[in-house]
Amino acid sequence: MGVVRSIERLPVFKRLIPGLRKRVAALTWAGDFRVVRSGRAAFLVNFRNYVDRQIAFYGDYETAQHDYFLSEMGRRGCDVFIDVGANIGLYSVLVAQGSKPPRIVAFEPDPRNYDQFRANLLINGLTGAVETHRLAVSNRASVAFRMASASSTGESRVDAADPDAIALPAVKLDEFLPLTGATIFVKIDIEGHELDALTGMAGLLKANRCFLQVECFAERLGEVTAFLTRMGLTRQHEIESDRYFANF
Repeated sequence: MGVVRSIERLPVFKRLIPGLRKRVAALTWAGDFRVVRSGRAAFLVNFRNYVDRQIAFYGDYETAQHDYFLSEMGRRGCDVFIDVGANIGLYSVLVAQGSKPPRIVAFEPDPRNYDQFRANLLINGLTGAVETHRLAVSNRASVAFRMASASSTGESRVDAADPDAIALPAVKLDEFLPLTGATIFVKIDIEGHELDALTGMAGLLKANRCFLQVECFAERLGEVTAFLTRMGLTRQHEIESDRYFANF
């Protein structure tokens, strides 16, 4: 399998093989979906969706990121894992499958992702291990939410400028999870709304030992870093657009 993966990453095959696999999937996958294995977990994936294809065709997604995150969780200890922008549940499933899983609280506002997320908990026997909420995380009670195309639901986002955006309920984590004195790990992947989510959890950051993985692109990195520095967190590491901060 390792040789096959290496061949597939050669430039010519990287262009050809995914297209061939998509054609096969279109003919053989029932309703565009199939359950596939990735490590110890199983995932219901949709071949038309980008993130799902990475898991289905290449066996994983963001491997370096979640390996580092989980290793830090194991090294530092964790009481609560907060998954903000859970998508189809990759991180929540991996954390829940650990030997001593913490309390897991996950948020995913896109109903398509949320339904897959719940299915992935079901097929892994984890429905009771993760608290799921079909809500956005922000610094206000509602947001204007733009639904991305079915081929890239991971790009659904808060976008007040989009005339087709729909109003969705949102929560401030300070109010929704009033925790103090805990060791908290947070993964945030919400397509540009990360600063709003962080300001809505300022009290949580100050009152707990926190380790954060924040997907943040270069244009917003300065303001996100400045805010987290004021909250007492320092930059630990980065992998591509995922930045890691901690206060302990």
